[in-house]
Amino acid sequence: MLIDCHVHCGLGQFRGLRPPVIDDLAVETMKQLVQIYQNKGVQAIRDGGDSSGIGIILRDISKDSDLIVKTPIRAFYKKGHYGDFLGDSVDNLKDGIQKMSQLIKQKPDFIKIILTGIMSFTTLGASGPVGFSRSECTEMIDYAHQKGLSVMVHANTPEGIMIALRSGADTIEHGYGINDDCLHAMRESGVVWVPTLAPFANIARCDDMSPMKKYQKVSEAYFRQHQLMVKKADAMGVNIALGSDSGATLVPLGQGTLDELGYLLDCGLTEEKLESIGKWVIDL
Repeated sequence: MLIDCHVHCGLGQFRGLRPPVIDDLAVETMKQLVQIYQNKGVQAIRDGGDSSGIGIILRDISKDSDLIVKTPIRAFYKKGHYGDFLGDSVDNLKDGIQKMSQLIKQKPDFIKIILTGIMSFTTLGASGPVGFSRSECTEMIDYAHQKGLSVMVHANTPEGIMIALRSGADTIEHGYGINDDCLHAMRESGVVWVPTLAPFANIARCDDMSPMKKYQKVSEAYFRQHQLMVKKADAMGVNIALGSDSGATLVPLGQGTLDELGYLLDCGLTEEKLESIGKWVIDL
């Protein structure tokens, strides 16, 4: 069973759609995406949210197929920080709890919190600042857990990853810049790491005509660092799940899953292990 634990249904070919006004053409496009995943042998996908909430539409459409779609509908990010195209901004803890309470009425399958920014394409190792404080992150995760929902946390850099871990995240998404201390903490906590190798790996392998060509060198460096840490994490017994970040630049919905699978297999993981952890994550 091939499971992709991190995709963005509202990006890629769905970027720009705005529910609830979804015309017949948009619905047909989403049906085609379901077919694309099925043709690639993917049985389940876990959406990472978008500001339009496309995931909930795709989830409904997929019920007539064999593809399982789980979605947070929209993610939460700290106002003024990275994440505006992925969900709802949060001013403070009270605002975050209120907005989460409203979102829960739409029946998300889990909650997503964007804790940090993304890695710099120009300065190796640099990242946007941490958005939520540890106390804010902890309270929001606790509230989600009280409502019976697991929480995926977008976190990069050791600082962001450790805040996510200590706040009770169920899964850590991306984790670029991760260090040995984070890996040990992951192993001890039993959290699942979704390392998303494909975005930097695919940019590192882009052709000369790609507009991302200028970021090829730094992307190769990120990929090699991340690949090394994934190998180390697997050897330590950290729970690792396949998540492609499909919908991101040069990671197409559908094919991106197979790209990520190849990168993880190159790191020494097995399809059996990825299936086992993937089933666990998709059922969280």
